[in-house]
Amino acid sequence: MGRSNPMVIPFYKEHMSPWGEVALLGFSKNDMFSGDLYDLQLGNWDINSEWSLRKKYDTIICTRCAYFTKDPGDFIKRCYDNLKENGVLYVDWGLGDHWRFKNYKIGWVKNGEHEYAYKKDNFLWSTVWEESFLEDPQFRVFCERVKKLGYEDVKKAIYQEVPKVLNLDYIKQYFNVTYNMLTLWDDLPQLYVFIRGIKCQREY
Repeated sequence: MGRSNPMVIPFYKEHMSPWGEVALLGFSKNDMFSGDLYDLQLGNWDINSEWSLRKKYDTIICTRCAYFTKDPGDFIKRCYDNLKENGVLYVDWGLGDHWRFKNYKIGWVKNGEHEYAYKKDNFLWSTVWEESFLEDPQFRVFCERVKKLGYEDVKKAIYQEVPKVLNLDYIKQYFNVTYNMLTLWDDLPQLYVFIRGIKCQREY
């Protein structure tokens, strides 16, 4: 994360306006944002468990973590359930060789190699998709940069290399959504899809 922080942290802060009580999912320190910490390393949160936070929050922030979830739809629903009325969710998914494995991958699984982080059974599983991504200028930059790495069709590669792809329409059932993208690096390109969601009123 160190190499990307000088660009990613200002990008986050530009697009975030946290308010009220804040929960930080996947954070073990308050070095980037202020709020209540929930993290696997702290022993109080596991993204792939049936988790619930200790109270409802006005803002939930989950950056560079959501791709660890095996069930991104369940993750979104749990974020919804743990937010107060009109609460806001800030979450991102990524693509690209984030963990610097030997063989570059757009997604997380290729040629039998499944990317992981922090410990060997902590695999990266998911990302998010919408057809409008194809027209985003940052997505187009990412597509151009990965051509030299053998990728001519990024959408096809996403569906081949990411075990679980969540369509943005699913998130829109729970949140009023806007998104921004950020592409990093010419040599080993990464793409961040940063989502801001305001909690909707749902009829059950």
